[in-house]
Amino acid sequence: MRSAKTLIPLIVLFTLGSVILSGCTRMGGLRARMAANELAHQVPIVGDPITVGRLNAIVIDNPNGKVKVYAKPAHEEAHIYFRVHKERQLRWRAARMGLDFDPTGEYFTAVHTNTGELSTLTISPTDLTVEGYRPPVDLTVYIPQCDGIEVRNAGGKVIIVGVTGVINVESGTNIRKGGPIEIRTDLSQLETIHATTNNGHVTLVTGPESAGTIELIAPRGKTSFNSRYGIVNHSMPAKGHWTGIWNDGTNEIRLRTEDGDATVMVVENPVMYSSGKTR
Repeated sequence: MRSAKTLIPLIVLFTLGSVILSGCTRMGGLRARMAANELAHQVPIVGDPITVGRLNAIVIDNPNGKVKVYAKPAHEEAHIYFRVHKERQLRWRAARMGLDFDPTGEYFTAVHTNTGELSTLTISPTDLTVEGYRPPVDLTVYIPQCDGIEVRNAGGKVIIVGVTGVINVESGTNIRKGGPIEIRTDLSQLETIHATTNNGHVTLVTGPESAGTIELIAPRGKTSFNSRYGIVNHSMPAKGHWTGIWNDGTNEIRLRTEDGDATVMVVENPVMYSSGKTR
């Protein structure tokens, strides 16, 4: 028979073991739920996988919500995620009203087409609504490489990071306000950039080797071109309007906001820079 002194340590060890095993079980269950939740909020891509080394363009249409695009080689494949604004509150309200609300419904479709040298990822909204109301839904895209992008949205900001090629962003409509736009290019930018919003700041952060014929328009805010690099010719500053030719560029860079500031920032590492302008 074991003595009391021997039994006490055994009881303690058994208790600790039970706690540890219980904690491991809970952590495993949490990870499984998190993985399932992430999968439920992912937009499946129809077509071939978008992988490293392929030239890709993106076309995005989000009628009500934010749009974020991150192009980095660390992303081995393209993935698209969505998130309904205030998802828990909407679920609770819908339940009280007896409505059928699915925060993980098919709010978008994504199709990848390859026409040869350049492939295109097109993300479009569906007609899914909650009793006739489409809640604001945010989109986030991770892609290995993006060589041109077109974004149309309203009801939220647009952030584009690491994209090269032609960039065209239009935020806001006649019936819904847009949001601030922040574009951080990868290395040099020698292509056309057009970014327009009816609500919020528009900011382009690019590298020293970039160039362009620049026009900044902000009738209710400030315009500024901030650079210690390169040469600016034919600069014409005016209230709410700035034009100039930077590094003899012929590509057009045009930023316009109806209510906010229009700014170009030139830094050594534009992808890592944050302007802080999120209004």
